Amino acid sequence: MQTTEQKVLQFIKENHLISSGDKILIALSGGPDSIFLLYFLNKFRRKYKINLCAIHVNHLLRGKESEKDESFSEEFCKSYNIPIFVHRKDVGLFAQKNRCSLEVAGRKIRYECFEETADLNKCSKIATAHNADDNAETVLLNLIKGAGPNGISGIPIKRDQIIRPVLIASKKEILDYLSENKITFRIDESNLSNDFERNFLRNEIIPLIVKNLNPSFSKTVLQTALNFQRLNPLIEKIISNLKSELKIEKNKSVSIPIPLISKQEDFITWQLVKDVVEENFSIKLESNHIKKITSLKNRQAGKSEELVANLICFKERQEIKIFKAPPVKRKEEKFIKIGETIKIGTQNLLIERVTKQAIKVDSSNDIEFISGDSIKHEFKIRNWNDGDKFYPIGMRGTKKVSDYLNEIKINSSEKKEQLVLENDNKIVWIINRRLDDRFKITANTKKVLRLCLT
Repeated sequence: MQTTEQKVLQFIKENHLISSGDKILIALSGGPDSIFLLYFLNKFRRKYKINLCAIHVNHLLRGKESEKDESFSEEFCKSYNIPIFVHRKDVGLFAQKNRCSLEVAGRKIRYECFEETADLNKCSKIATAHNADDNAETVLLNLIKGAGPNGISGIPIKRDQIIRPVLIASKKEILDYLSENKITFRIDESNLSNDFERNFLRNEIIPLIVKNLNPSFSKTVLQTALNFQRLNPLIEKIISNLKSELKIEKNKSVSIPIPLISKQEDFITWQLVKDVVEENFSIKLESNHIKKITSLKNRQAGKSEELVANLICFKERQEIKIFKAPPVKRKEEKFIKIGETIKIGTQNLLIERVTKQAIKVDSSNDIEFISGDSIKHEFKIRNWNDGDKFYPIGMRGTKKVSDYLNEIKINSSEKKEQLVLENDNKIVWIINRRLDDRFKITANTKKVLRLCLT
């Protein structure tokens, strides 16, 4: 038996990748790696007592060459009497519509096709042909971009129903095996172009590392990655326990209590932040983004940082809040007259004249009654400004609006959006929060106005 075969067989056994009776869907591109995988599994299908089928996804990116890949894959499967399912997907159009790279679009579409086909055909496993060199490229690319333990762990040996039986083999071992057994395959010439990050590493950087630093680079990286994969379940358990203490609104916001992360090692905090943000916003954070988030715990409330994909992290008093930034809105001044209703945000504000008998004490801040004796006919609604002062009802003297909002401990994000109602350049109402003492109802009040938010 050939050495490469023995190596892969042992890898499958050690990692429990295949069970007797499995029906395995093989991802077949027509390239050397996937051809080796299909040939290998077909050769040992009786040993494992498995059934095989294949899937080919035509990305429609290389014209006639893509068609030739498709035809070759179909003929190869036919020669071994293996059923094949072919999907044609316009990856270029998908990338354009979703504003992502061709690599990201291709991967998303491929795995969706794999999973749908496996489900429809009752396949227990999906086998992809990632090899040791692919893993080295992934780890190196992740390191360059500042990945944590998951990134250094490289390509998982198995994830859910996906298995990678030839991850142990190098590209050279695969090519040598195919040559010795006179097995043909297709070459994707786009892999020779350095326009893609991964191709640049594959064609330029890694060969220099192998030549000048470590001839066994892929093997060494794989062993390191596997060590991290064994460590990951312990880290995931710690992170999972911490996640239960966070406030999470899927795709909207994540709030991380500062006392919680202050008790953790930096490494755990780093991983917690990375995991929870990436899971909830479906984005990838780089190390500089995570550093921006974690650094806020030692800064004063109100400080913020811009991240990626319109994400903002904001320091509240006792938590760090990460949320999608709303579309930038120009600050507007709105005007309202007595007897009118105007929309502010998601609510409507009504100002109307009522009798003294209509005054009711209401615990809600949505309805207030003021003296209209000194009111000019038109009110202004605006955002509060630095330096604004008012006379809080029931108190002597003035207070800065900023100080008042700090004292009532509203979230900093809410604080920025706070509106005030103004008349004749005097603040009448911190809307929905507190009246100005100068406009309170007294025994001498002749005109009463009702302020109502609905």
